[in-house]
Amino acid sequence: MDQRNRIRPRISGIIGGIVLLIGFLVPFTMGSTENLQQLFKSAEELYVQADYEGAIAKYTAALEESTKEGVNTQVIDKDFTTLAHYKIAVSYTRLADQTGDVSHYKTAIDHIEKVALTASVPVHKEGLTYLWGFILYQTDQFKLAELKFKQLIEDFSESLFVENAWYMIGQSNYKLQDYEDARRAFKAVLDGFPDSDFKDEAQHLIATSFLTELNYEQAYLEFDKLMTEAFKDYPDLQAEAMYKAAYSLNQLGGDNAAIERYANFIKQFPDSPYVTAAYFDQGVIYARQKNYQNARANYKMALENPTDRALQAKIQSAIGQTYFDEGDYENALVSYNVLLEKYPDGNFVAEARLGIAKSHFRLENSDEAITIYKQIINEHQNSLYAVDAYYGLALVYRDTSSWTLLLEVADEAKKKYATSADNHILETLTNITSLRDIAIKNKASGTVE
Repeated sequence: MDQRNRIRPRISGIIGGIVLLIGFLVPFTMGSTENLQQLFKSAEELYVQADYEGAIAKYTAALEESTKEGVNTQVIDKDFTTLAHYKIAVSYTRLADQTGDVSHYKTAIDHIEKVALTASVPVHKEGLTYLWGFILYQTDQFKLAELKFKQLIEDFSESLFVENAWYMIGQSNYKLQDYEDARRAFKAVLDGFPDSDFKDEAQHLIATSFLTELNYEQAYLEFDKLMTEAFKDYPDLQAEAMYKAAYSLNQLGGDNAAIERYANFIKQFPDSPYVTAAYFDQGVIYARQKNYQNARANYKMALENPTDRALQAKIQSAIGQTYFDEGDYENALVSYNVLLEKYPDGNFVAEARLGIAKSHFRLENSDEAITIYKQIINEHQNSLYAVDAYYGLALVYRDTSSWTLLLEVADEAKKKYATSADNHILETLTNITSLRDIAIKNKASGTVE
């Protein structure tokens, strides 16, 4: 799930609380302030009803009323002008969240800037600082947002929103891929606010950041923390953490430990969307161990769940590869042909054809191998599979003593890939050149074509 979508309900909810922090109504008094009080009360009621446009209109009218001679704003707030602009800014922020129109954030900032420097009431300054940081975050100005949240922490260390500010600093740095700073902020949430509503996401992103950095050892330790009692109320997150801890062990080369973790994960969370990945990963491990039967058993289990055709094709290709690596070229042909038949428009067509051609070559079906290698070269000429096909052709021509054809293939490949810097292509060209040298030698000796 996209991280912005994942955390957005929480982040939006933060603003819902801060507006209650300041600007409580006092009992109405009669006189010249009555209209002001009524307008402000109506604005508050509309805000609670999520009618932000209506609230803005009423707050604006109240602000205009407050400038008239004889109106006593003190009965509402000692710095009513700041309060009104703050309320309008909050309403525009909520309207932006509600409608998706980001221009409302800009209008909210305009109202904040009108009073930020002259605000005299500490609670107003606190609210303005946090709201400013929140809007900067929502408009992807993450570094500026971080500065505002740090200002709030420094100036209002006892604020109820320090917890939120640390969390938002973590999110801002995470978006900037400054993972070390993000982890520091998330750790401040976990250490300072053990009952925080953000603790699950904070711990999850700490672990995920290590995984992103390919620090599998630390990622494994951090994902394991999500499996503790403290996170028992987050089963979906625990399922993901359990899978990713196993994945991290896998990447560290702990094959047996990883398989045990994967098996426990599948048993504990059989309906998790990560089950397919767990079966596939186990298949990869078993294939690496040359335990091809278990590898295929896991690949076939992985095929039972996904609806993603690209993923299905990847798994089917892996099944074909196990047969090929095992030396069972007949079944490799069957598996790769299934891949072509079921997923003719997928990304694994060239890979399937190469597997089929190589299997034919191993079965000494030279004509079939040549036909498919040429098809790969013609239809997938911009892929790495094409250079492998050139090498495959060269091998066929070597084994059939077709030296002239081998030389032609070698020269064609060299011409096509002469300027390439790709390591795989360069290595394959070296192998083709070696076959070419053999062809020149044998052609010179008069070996029958």
